Amino acid sequence: MSRLNINLISISLFVLGLLSFAASGISATNGSIEIDWLSSAAISRFGGNNQNFPLLEVLSRGRKLAEELRSKNVNVDSMLAELDEVEKASNGLNQALYLRARRIIRKLAFSNPLLDFDKILFVKRSPGTYSHMSDQNYGWWSRPGGGLYILEGFKSDNPKLRCLTESLPPGSVNSPDLSYDGKSVLFAYCKYYPEVTKMDKIDKSKLPEDAFYHIYEVNIDGTELRKITKGRYDDFFPKHLPNGEIVFLSTRISTRRGQFIQCNAASAMSTLKSDLPDSFVRCGGGAWRPVAVYTLHTMSSSGNSMKAISAFESFEWTPSIDSDGKIIYARWDYVDRNNMPYMKLWSCLPDGTNPRLLWGNYTTNPHCTFDTMRIPGTSKYVGIASAHHSITGGSLIIIDPDRAVDGLDAITRVTPDVCFPESEGWPATYYTNPYPLSEDYFLVSWSDRKLINEGNSFAPNALGIYLIDVFGNLEPIYRDSEISSMFPIPVRPRKPEPVQPSVVKWDGPQVGTFMLTDVYKGLTGISRGAIKKLRIIAMPPKVQPFMNNPQLGVTVDDPGKCVLGTVPVESDGSAQFSAPSGVSVFFQALDNKGRAVQTMRSLTYIQPGQKLGCVPGPDGSWPLRFDKLVQPALDNHCISCHSPAGSDPKAKSIDLTNADRSYETLINYGAPSLRDMVKNAYSRGSSVAGEGCALNSKLLALLLSENGHYNVKLDKDSTDRLITWMDAYAQRLGSFSDEQEHELEQARKDWGSILTK
Repeated sequence: MSRLNINLISISLFVLGLLSFAASGISATNGSIEIDWLSSAAISRFGGNNQNFPLLEVLSRGRKLAEELRSKNVNVDSMLAELDEVEKASNGLNQALYLRARRIIRKLAFSNPLLDFDKILFVKRSPGTYSHMSDQNYGWWSRPGGGLYILEGFKSDNPKLRCLTESLPPGSVNSPDLSYDGKSVLFAYCKYYPEVTKMDKIDKSKLPEDAFYHIYEVNIDGTELRKITKGRYDDFFPKHLPNGEIVFLSTRISTRRGQFIQCNAASAMSTLKSDLPDSFVRCGGGAWRPVAVYTLHTMSSSGNSMKAISAFESFEWTPSIDSDGKIIYARWDYVDRNNMPYMKLWSCLPDGTNPRLLWGNYTTNPHCTFDTMRIPGTSKYVGIASAHHSITGGSLIIIDPDRAVDGLDAITRVTPDVCFPESEGWPATYYTNPYPLSEDYFLVSWSDRKLINEGNSFAPNALGIYLIDVFGNLEPIYRDSEISSMFPIPVRPRKPEPVQPSVVKWDGPQVGTFMLTDVYKGLTGISRGAIKKLRIIAMPPKVQPFMNNPQLGVTVDDPGKCVLGTVPVESDGSAQFSAPSGVSVFFQALDNKGRAVQTMRSLTYIQPGQKLGCVPGPDGSWPLRFDKLVQPALDNHCISCHSPAGSDPKAKSIDLTNADRSYETLINYGAPSLRDMVKNAYSRGSSVAGEGCALNSKLLALLLSENGHYNVKLDKDSTDRLITWMDAYAQRLGSFSDEQEHELEQARKDWGSILTK
């Protein structure tokens, strides 16, 4: 653990005959002193440099702060008078006057009635050795040092620092959460093993169990430190849930999602018995760097009664509790679209029901929105506009979903001097871990170093704790010159959010009901009556850790696919049907010929509930396989001509007798070809009504034309097979391994009573 370093050491400056004290942003280590106010990054943030101290800009921002505090009945007259004196005295002694102005503004900032607490909980830690939005949360990339700390008397000249985790071996502490009564803390911790970084990590049994992040709890006075979770899984970002009981419930992010086809209480509880294999990101990884998927889970205070409340097949990040008791989190939603920019805001109830978009599913800038929390007394959220190929860090933003559910219209840039990382460039400084005090004031971690991209290691001491406001003032609270300080949280009791009752029957039939009120909402330009059915497609997780392997279809990022079936849409646009609970699915709106008019570019799932029914798709659609789904139709209608034994030279040159050759021929036919349509839709990232693959296929149009193709007339089964394959983005396969394919085949048998007419 890092030794105590207090950042408030007075330095006397003789300015125009006055003794001033620059008592902020100073850390002492081994006799060296760093004045944060005089760092290049701190000065340049206000528009200055080492030769030109931005006094007038600092004074302007300070006066804006003073006027806002006056509206809160804070007496700011004497401090405004002092700022006036500084401006009048300006005669070239810019550094001294700059420091004096900063001291006055510090006094202003700390007079804020919102700072009605005297202690701050925070973490000292070094960022991991691999800088990526996903990898930053794996224990095997951690670096040692720091711990969980309480800073007492932070507004005084004599603050005190206490470490709550001195008894833990050298390792990494992450993502703390204070209990509602303010008496205990949940946090993640892993022990540091230097050799683990270089190891082949696919076989988890070879890795030490405590090299993975686990959830711990400790009292605020440092007593009763205990470990809650176990096993070779990374558990992190714990958050207390309101449940009206003494025994707490908490949500967290965990790699316990694993390779389960169906996620529920049983799947989560099975991880307590053995170290099961993980599922992995589709677009990255390898033996040295497996990128294991992590999603939302809940547990009791004992670490038992675990539940996988999310069935999502990709990543979820940084949960927080909304003012109404829902869970807010970020989701990486790249279903049949580019993997880069879609990490935005979602919410669900604490039992995992009603997962729904909060903001940004089609927003490509910024790439990621992490560390999101509801701003007290508003319908807005504070968050960090972050990069894909880096750690969480970037520009501080306010998001107002009431203004727009997508795009920059919903965003206010609190720190416009920091560009959105990666999508707009790489900023010279960055923010992370905001804690909102109001719409105008936030505790935050700030780095005076540049945000760097994937594959590079960050300096261990880049971040400190600050108070920032919307007027541009950035006031240091604590900084350790040896290691970063992060995750600031006021130490005080807080009122629990409303308890959301659960309707989930975890021990009942693993089936739930979808109810759609009107399919035409969002189908721009599509007339009522045009949609006859919905196709339900499940997405099993990737089971190999190797990047883009196997390639299932046209793009290297294709997800697994399994067509569960179709359900009718009523004349009023409504539909009601059942599906297996805990399974990631998406829907396609179909016309009277069964062709997709529009495809959902996201996933949803249900929890155990009521049972209805739907119509299963053709053979080869569950799980998806071109050779079983499409090749039989070609065998029935095409190979009499399109084979080496055919009589017509032109026809026999196109050999459709082999599934591999047939696949390449079919996806490349026409202009635009299926390959072109899939890639264009993948790059666009959003679904457009009327642009389904089968609906616009030149091949299908040829085969279904009035005269057919050389009088070939497709029967209904063959037509359904081709349409289903095309609308499922023309993939060769829909599962990632033979084992997963067998598991999906067994699921079809197990769920057969659900998916019937």
